[in-house]
Amino acid sequence: MTSLRKQTILSNGLTIVTETVDTVRSVALGFWVRAGSRYEPAKLSGISHFLEHTVFKGTESRSTFDIASSLENVGGHLNAFTTKEYTCYHARFLSEYLEDAVDVLSDILLHPIFPEPDIEREKSVVLDELRDSKDVPEEMAFDTFEKFLFPDSSLGKPVLGDEETINGFNPEKLSEYLDQYYGPGNTIIVAAGYVDHDELVKMISARYDRQNNGDNQFVPTDQTLYQPGKEVRTKDIQQSHLVVGLPIFSVFDERRYDVAVLNSILSGGMSSRLFQNIREAHGVAYQIFSFVSLYRDTGSFGVYLATDPAKRDQAVELTMAELAKMVDEPVSETELERVKAQYKSGIVMGDESMERRMLRLGRQQIYYGENISLDVFLKKIEAIDSHRIQVLARELFNPKTFFTSILEPAIS
Repeated sequence: MTSLRKQTILSNGLTIVTETVDTVRSVALGFWVRAGSRYEPAKLSGISHFLEHTVFKGTESRSTFDIASSLENVGGHLNAFTTKEYTCYHARFLSEYLEDAVDVLSDILLHPIFPEPDIEREKSVVLDELRDSKDVPEEMAFDTFEKFLFPDSSLGKPVLGDEETINGFNPEKLSEYLDQYYGPGNTIIVAAGYVDHDELVKMISARYDRQNNGDNQFVPTDQTLYQPGKEVRTKDIQQSHLVVGLPIFSVFDERRYDVAVLNSILSGGMSSRLFQNIREAHGVAYQIFSFVSLYRDTGSFGVYLATDPAKRDQAVELTMAELAKMVDEPVSETELERVKAQYKSGIVMGDESMERRMLRLGRQQIYYGENISLDVFLKKIEAIDSHRIQVLARELFNPKTFFTSILEPAIS
């Protein structure tokens, strides 16, 4: 599969990136904005996610139904998601409908009208989503983990916000937030698939006329506030849910490649160490995985497990033993090569999806302002050896630096 990547920055600061793949006939298009929950002042907690919902409620020229059916009528899809550091509005469609997709995505971001009745109805939807998340033990355990990992920081708060702030949103606050954070200098448009770069630039230039009025307010996380420890909460549930881990380095650290492979050794599928040695060999956790989250100035590594309360202590002990093993013993060349092959295969096969390719390009642009070629990425992974993995394990896996979030069944 051959591809051609191009980038243009318009006079208003808007960045347009395309990766043309001439062996497909579809396009994945994303409008990426550096606006996420970590940039929100406390009184507007959750507004990035709420705005992502409400721009679909109508524009000066389109109704909610018109927006929803704009691409579905031609077999395409339109959606969006919000994270802690960015929001993405994206579409997937056949290449001949590129102008339709550009038109509707530009319209909802430039000309939303925020009708009051729809805003009030959407509050109920988002509040239900928030309450539903509090019924999911895994999400509750992770929320507590992040709260203590990043104290006194919006990075430690849920993307959804809280009931008080959500109830306070109105059209004026949404419009002000849109003007402040959705300027062209804070926006990147990415397309992957059967797309002509110059044609897309011409379409965007004719529509995206917002001026660069504002920027996000980035406040670095104060790493000195983190305190290792443990928080135990109870809920009317049957199983124990536990997250243990620590803050680590940022998305800009070169060790991000090493930690990706380390994470795959522990949790990269059914042949991984945690799955085989905790779930399969001992049967003390019905769900277990490790994870890595990297942000602009910090990150996290941890392990989540769900287990019978009577088996919790054994499951934790075995998990800690697996981490200690990575500190004490270098991973074998056979295992390392197998894991690297699995990891690289996942990346390469994922790139065969235009949507996955667009998502990868967009995230790279958000953080690095440039794209890392697939060949360069694969060489970075291939260069990792067992010594580097052990060095990183020794840096990270000190139980005295861990924080543990536990959600236990309430005692009746």
